[in-house]
Amino acid sequence: MNVIDYFDRARIINIPSRNDRRMETMQEFARHGFSIDFEKIGFFDAVTPSEGEGFPSAGARGCFLSHLGILEDAIRSKVNNILILEDDIQFSRRIAQYGKQAIESLQGMEWDIVYFGHPFEEEANVPGWQVVDRPIHLSHFYAVNGRCIERLRDFLFQILQRPPGHPDGGPMHYDAALNTLIHTNKDLRAFYFTRNLGYQRPSRTDLHELSFLDRSRLLRPVMNNLRRFKATLLRKTR
Repeated sequence: MNVIDYFDRARIINIPSRNDRRMETMQEFARHGFSIDFEKIGFFDAVTPSEGEGFPSAGARGCFLSHLGILEDAIRSKVNNILILEDDIQFSRRIAQYGKQAIESLQGMEWDIVYFGHPFEEEANVPGWQVVDRPIHLSHFYAVNGRCIERLRDFLFQILQRPPGHPDGGPMHYDAALNTLIHTNKDLRAFYFTRNLGYQRPSRTDLHELSFLDRSRLLRPVMNNLRRFKATLLRKTR
């Protein structure tokens, strides 16, 4: 069983206006033999607020609310677990080999949150699951187990009710919220797989203000082509 099919549900966050990201993600799935059936595995229309309301940006708030929305849907559907991805996912070229290994070992574990994608580059002789012992500033490829879905949802609602700068955690980037939950609740079982199975594909951001190059009508297509070229090169090396 592969790393996508193992979970009861998989959702990919995508802003409806970013059809470029949607198409690239579908190509990425197909490249590795993963299917998107739009039922068990499908896209989630991202929340796109116009105001930040205490978050670092409107985009950061939208990202936070989108992950929250997926969790709420999972609770209503009573799934046992859920895999959550963002639409700039680029899978490791070794995901078939190590993804199977990750799932086989995960089946015998007690877990709440697991990261398949992370910023660490660890060359373990025997890849495996490692306890999260430091912040992971990414949330593009992770899973939540059924018993933790409501707990995470409730924690996110608490954050929404607090003002910015609150000592217990006010509005923040979603990956920071995950880190806060994990590192303030020692009973929560969070792991990352030492072989990174998914990276962020080079793509124009939606989280903060665009650079001049991306705002320019003339230069934006050039930047998009450069990012696609970079993604092609990275696909061969990681």
